[in-house]
Amino acid sequence: MTRRTVLLLSLGFAALTVATVNATPDEPPQRPRPPASLKCTRDHLTAFQGRVLDYRRGRQDMSLRVRTDEETTESFSLKWNASEKPETWMLLRGEAFKTDDWKLVESGPGKLLEGTRIIVWVCDDGSKPVFDWRPKEAGFPFREEMDGKETRRPVYLP
Repeated sequence: MTRRTVLLLSLGFAALTVATVNATPDEPPQRPRPPASLKCTRDHLTAFQGRVLDYRRGRQDMSLRVRTDEETTESFSLKWNASEKPETWMLLRGEAFKTDDWKLVESGPGKLLEGTRIIVWVCDDGSKPVFDWRPKEAGFPFREEMDGKETRRPVYLP
């Protein structure tokens, strides 16, 4: 082996060692990137990411409790008028929420699927929170558009 090869292998090994040392499970989760659809600026926005503990959806309201990844328990509520659609304040994995997407987060009206996670985006201007649903990833359909048609296919996302 040449000196250059040994040097490159040493640098590669050192980079892998540093990456392994820095990737500890004790590190706090990184702040999620806010979806472009949110009107609030980052400096006035808070994200609460975690597992949904309690969930209730009525005709014109929704409430939930979330156990955050930061190990706090937070409560959120959302109310809308009869002329409004709740999907206005919903996202699915950061994308616009569609009426058909309820079947990805609920087993029936008002019954949340087991293992559903969420990011609740709250702006400090008093506007309504935005619920970004993160259903269990393994085996759930993935929504994509191809040639102008929406298709759903099962995927496994680690």
